[in-house]
Amino acid sequence: MPHSPRFEFGPFQLDLNDRLLTRAGEVISLRPKATEILVRLVTNAGQLIKRDELLKEVWPDTFVEESNLSQTIFTLRKALGDDRGEPKYIETVPRRGYRFVAAVRDEGATKHRDQALPVGSTSSVTQPQVVAVLPFLNHTGNPEFDHLADGITHNVINNLSSVSKLRVMSQSAVDRYRMGAGDPQKAGQELHANAVLVGRLHSRHTGISVDVELVDPATGWQLWGETFDSEKQDRLELQNQITRHVLANLRLKLIGDEEKRVTARYTESTEAYRAYIEGRHHWTSHTRKSLEIAIGHFRRAITLDPNYALAYVAITDSYLRLATNYLPPEDNLIWSGNKGLDKSEANASGVTDDRVALRFEWDWKGVERETPPRQRSEDCLP
Repeated sequence: MPHSPRFEFGPFQLDLNDRLLTRAGEVISLRPKATEILVRLVTNAGQLIKRDELLKEVWPDTFVEESNLSQTIFTLRKALGDDRGEPKYIETVPRRGYRFVAAVRDEGATKHRDQALPVGSTSSVTQPQVVAVLPFLNHTGNPEFDHLADGITHNVINNLSSVSKLRVMSQSAVDRYRMGAGDPQKAGQELHANAVLVGRLHSRHTGISVDVELVDPATGWQLWGETFDSEKQDRLELQNQITRHVLANLRLKLIGDEEKRVTARYTESTEAYRAYIEGRHHWTSHTRKSLEIAIGHFRRAITLDPNYALAYVAITDSYLRLATNYLPPEDNLIWSGNKGLDKSEANASGVTDDRVALRFEWDWKGVERETPPRQRSEDCLP
């Protein structure tokens, strides 16, 4: 008898048959469209769902503005007690879409399963496998290699996320294991993953080695393990080899152009790649100083390879975070609504041209879409 689709995340339960969200047995009232969006996010946990896809799926054959979607996401966050700045459930990916970042458990499947299915097995109802890539650990004793550990983690997560039959825990979901707390089996059980990938960097007389293993959290068995010499091997190819080994051991076959996407190098320059992962390492701290350092590394990556798309994305994201989190206080800037200031007005007020330009390059329409009507006021910062 097929199980009733019921998912758990945090203290919440979502019943797909009845379209009900509950917490400790208490029903949380949601509008139908909000429920449909939540269902799509939860059933695709860890994966980015683009705005256009949500609009087409939830409002089929109907023309609606993106503000409807933004307002519905705001309603969902409020119901879940979520914070857009530090999301526990719904993450906004600027200008792209949304991602459900909490660990999700299929409660109905768990209750009706006589025993855990081995990794790679199939059943009458195929459930996407869930993989958690824990932050690779730097055991070299040299903090200069932290960026290499972070870079491999980041890129393997991106590679695996390109596979349609796989669900990969987001970096924000696994970041709490950065210091190596707990063992892979426990981490996998906490994240409700089918497999856990762990990696460690060690010093050797030949340079730096990367020890990688894939673990089944249900049994603690090692599914695959290998040691790579990062000095003798192209580091771009190293992360692609790790990805291929994971997919092979999960018995997943790539379809269509997934092979190209999974092993996409984005740059042929090892130095550009190294500058990029160094930037990503500093970016993860999200402090003003670390973001400014990261921007310097991303600029170098772009200089080394002007076609390195990931570096352009990273530098844009860094500037957005700087502007959002570290913009000077309101009283230090001239405020004039949507109207800009000419050069003479700016100079007379003692505010530099750059600061005025930064202040008025906001996407005002986007702000209105993301801000609920009762919270909008002329005092609100974008």
